[in-house]
Amino acid sequence: MRFITPLDDTTEKYLFGLLKNGKTFRLRMRAHAILLSSKKYSIDAIADIYNVHRDTVSRWINNWEEKGVEGLEDAPKPGRPRVRPQSEKKSYVALSQLRKV
Repeated sequence: MRFITPLDDTTEKYLFGLLKNGKTFRLRMRAHAILLSSKKYSIDAIADIYNVHRDTVSRWINNWEEKGVEGLEDAPKPGRPRVRPQSEKKSYVALSQLRKV
């Protein structure tokens, strides 16, 4: 069994903040995985919770131990950002107008 090194109170509070208010789902998920590992959840248990491969969870833990919080962020992706089809743009506009009402 492999777990992360114990967290100090400040780091644990910061990770809870990321869990609640992280800017992406993946960041929140990884922060939660680190918190679970600190509570002695196994890699297999965390993988089952998030329905990912155990190697993925192991990579999250390795990134945390090597880079800290920066290791939880997504790496920059090369290339041009995705362009949404016109049909999707229209549905977003319609939804935003409904929310204003």
